[in-house]
Amino acid sequence: MEQSVEKLHQIEERHVLQRELREEGLRNQESLRVDFERFALQRNALVTRRRDIAQMIASHGKLKLQYQAIPDIGTITLPSQAAWDSAKASGRVGLLHDAQTEVYSFLYLQEEWLKSQVLAWTASITEKQTFERRFEPDFTATGKDGTPDLSLMSPDELTQYSLILDKEITQRDSLVGFLHYFAVANKVVLDGARTQDEVVHKVDALLK
Repeated sequence: MEQSVEKLHQIEERHVLQRELREEGLRNQESLRVDFERFALQRNALVTRRRDIAQMIASHGKLKLQYQAIPDIGTITLPSQAAWDSAKASGRVGLLHDAQTEVYSFLYLQEEWLKSQVLAWTASITEKQTFERRFEPDFTATGKDGTPDLSLMSPDELTQYSLILDKEITQRDSLVGFLHYFAVANKVVLDGARTQDEVVHKVDALLK
């Protein structure tokens, strides 16, 4: 009798955990949709700035363009793995069947790889900001960020700035590529994939 009660309790706990993981997956699905929209807006602004710099370089100093600020696109949230981390820390992961554990382990492994992409992307943003501050009169005078004066850049500095923008665009694109893979894998899991192999095969098929 006691074993039966314990078994029912474990089943109930498993269902609670499965529900928590699914709810996290649904939240991630929505946050990724917003992130992709914001990343696209940011990319368009970076490409426009890169084009302006290219035109200034080609003019050999004759063309002077104003710095166009990138619109505030809001916070990039990135996927959460709080429910999974909590389940691992508490040992509740053991409530899941082995195949389901493998499914979620594979899914959240993608997020671990995402972290290195995020670090590279934020490093490229910091590099750009550090360079821009050299041409911000407000920052030089007060230490507060203002608007860089592109006319203060020499031809060599414009070329350097162009390369920095290229780097940020490239890092952003790489991060979005990893996010897209995670988004597809997350959808496959939400749709009921039962094994890691099933997740991999369905993701590969959807990405072809």
